[in-house]
Parts: sequence; structure tokens; C-alpha cells
Amino acid sequence: MALLTACSAPVVDAPASPAGEPPANPYEDQRREGVEQLLDRWADAVRTNDATALADLVDPAAAPEFLQAQISRADNLSGVPLSDWGYELVDEPETPVPSEVASPLNAADVWAPSVVLRYSIDGTDDVPTRRPVSLLVAERGDRWRIVSDADVAGIDRHTWRGPWDFGPLSTTQVSTAGGTSVVVAHPEQTALAGALARELPGAVDAVSGFWGDEWRRAAVVFVTGSPEEFAAVVGENAAGANVAAVSMSDTVDPGRPVAGQRVVFGPAASDRLTEFTTRSVLRHELTHVAARSTTVDGSPMWMLEGFADYSGYRDTGASFGQLAPTLSRLVAVGGPPTVLPEDGDFTAGGTRSTLAYESAWSVAAFVAERFGEDALRSLYERMADGPKSAADVDRVFSEVLGTGTDDVVDQWGSWVATQSR
Repeated sequence: MALLTACSAPVVDAPASPAGEPPANPYEDQRREGVEQLLDRWADAVRTNDATALADLVDPAAAPEFLQAQISRADNLSGVPLSDWGYELVDEPETPVPSEVASPLNAADVWAPSVVLRYSIDGTDDVPTRRPVSLLVAERGDRWRIVSDADVAGIDRHTWRGPWDFGPLSTTQVSTAGGTSVVVAHPEQTALAGALARELPGAVDAVSGFWGDEWRRAAVVFVTGSPEEFAAVVGENAAGANVAAVSMSDTVDPGRPVAGQRVVFGPAASDRLTEFTTRSVLRHELTHVAARSTTVDGSPMWMLEGFADYSGYRDTGASFGQLAPTLSRLVAVGGPPTVLPEDGDFTAGGTRSTLAYESAWSVAAFVAERFGEDALRSLYERMADGPKSAADVDRVFSEVLGTGTDDVVDQWGSWVATQSR
């Protein structure tokens, strides 16, 4: 595929829970209470799309474009089915606002509190997700107002931006096996959004047919309209120019529902995905969503991506040459692969990344054909439970497939050579 998919991108910047008991200090108590009231009014104004209330909450010293951005965000959000939208103070050490930032405001107090946005999509999110907010607030006459949600000099905190920060939205709700799935896109992405909405019910069923029913079986899909939006939503490291889509979530908390699961399509997807690749990429990313609760970050990429690609291409009837053309050409010239792809290959770009994804898929396809899909799922569960040394990989292969790495790689290479002819 010319466009690549990317593994789950965990968002770890935002603390998972709100602040605990406030400090036993009258000044701090009053300060915290005042800002908490401000945050509640801010959340209510955004959720109810109340431009007048937003204007009343913004500090007179704030840049005019800040208020306009708040009004636009609220208007863009008005069609998104939210079950929760709020802002929370969180327990983090306070960093004083630099004097060059605070002094020009000429306020009684200026504070950059640690804040998270808490939100959830109705019908899909079992628990809300939390995202970091870089906030600057000022107190005048015993009243707190918002100055900015941009980065504050000297404070290492950045506001997460969602699709609603990048223009008007069109939202499509569709019934899937687990409830209501939601596609959120901009008007110019209507064609891809419609295709994804049509594909979602079948994609959810296909993933369940392979992985099982022990997942939410509903999804939130974002379709981004620019590289800047894609990077803001999923993070700079995950938003490569040739990445078709990324699945993201909050950090997994064992024993609790996974929060913040999203499938995010990049801006290149609208023009470059075909009907076949739209279907396979969506199923690939939904496989990451389904398996997220049992997947530990840092596990071997060849297992994570190969497994998801196998699920995405499963039962499509596509040939080996269609799914792995780069690998087939290289095998014809230089012989079969002799090593498993390394993690760095997947993010290297160009032919190296393409070959890594195709090779990873071929490993999963080989295991499924030679040992069975039950063995492939067992292999995933064992390989995806954390980082693996070469000795760890060898041990898991031996315990699941009954033979070690060298033999598995030899068999896989022979299988690839046969399939490439």
C-alpha cells in the first residue's frame, strides 16, 4: 500500500484523574474554588454553544483571536453527540508564571493551573477521555477569567486540539454491533466520511469474527483535513505524511475500560484510499482498538502491525502479490527474508517502511496458514504483552508454535518464496 497505517498512539500527557483534596491553605482554597467555578462555566458555555457566556469568561487582556477561537470551537462542537464535556484541575507541582507574561496583564493574580479537558462521545465512550490543556487565567476584582490556552513560556504543558478546533464538522452516527459508532469529519471530507460510515458495521463484525466479541464493538472515527490537524490530534510522532490512519487511546489501566479510543484518518486518505484500502485500513485500525486492552506499549511492531494487517486483509480474496508487491519483488531479486522486521523499520519511511509492513503481514499470514488462526491469536497475546528481547521472542515462539525463532523464520522465508512466485 502506498499509504501506511500506524499502531495505537497512547496519549500519556494528561493525568488520569482529577485533583485530590485541596491544600489546607485559605488563600489556595479560595484560588482553587474560584478557578474551578471558572472551569465549570467555561465547559457549560462551550457545550451549550453560548457565545455571550464565553465572551464574559474571557479576560479583557486576551487576544481577540482567542475569544473567536472559543466561539468557533463551541459552534463546531454543537453537532457532536457529547455525553460529557468538562475541565478539571489536576494535582501537579505549580510552575510560577514568568513575570514577562504576568506583568503586562496588570491583574491581581495570574495563574497557569494544571488542567485537563474531560470529554466523552455519547453511545460509544464507556468512560471519558482526558486531554491536557495549557491554561492561563487572571484574577481581577475577585473574579477569574481566561487569558489563553496557548503554550505559556517556561511551562511544559500543551493544549490538545481536537477536530472542533480546525473548522466546521459533519457528524454521522451509525449502528454497529456494540451500539452507536460515530464518524466526525469536516464538510470537505464528506465522501470519505460516508464511505467509512457505510463500512463500519461490516468492519466491526469482521474484526469480531477474528478477534472475538470481547471489545466495545463500536468506534469513534475522526477524519482530519490537514497535516496540522492530524498532528494535533494524534501527536507529531504518529502523523507521518504517508500514514493513512492511526488508532489512539489513553494509557491502558488494567481492569478498566480503555478510554479515548479513536481511529483517526490522515488528510491524505481522502484522495489516496480506494474502496479496498478504505475497508482494509478501517479493519486494521479497529483490530488495534479491539486488542488495545491486552496490548502493552513497546511490544514488537512486527507482531502488532502484522496482526492488524492480517485482520484487515482477512477474507478479502486478495493475492499475496497484491498485498505484498514490494516484498515479492525483493524476493525475486534477492531471495526470501531471513530476519523479522525491526521496530525502526516501520517508521523509517519509504521502501523500508513499506517492506516492514508487508513482511509483518506475511509473518502473520504464514502463522495463520501453517499453525491456524487460534495459534496466531495466542502468539499475539504473548508477544504483545510488553517489550521483547531476542530470547523472549524465541521462548514465545517455542511455547506457542512449538519451535524457536530460527526455525520459524526459515519456514516463513520458504513460505514467502513460494507465495511470491
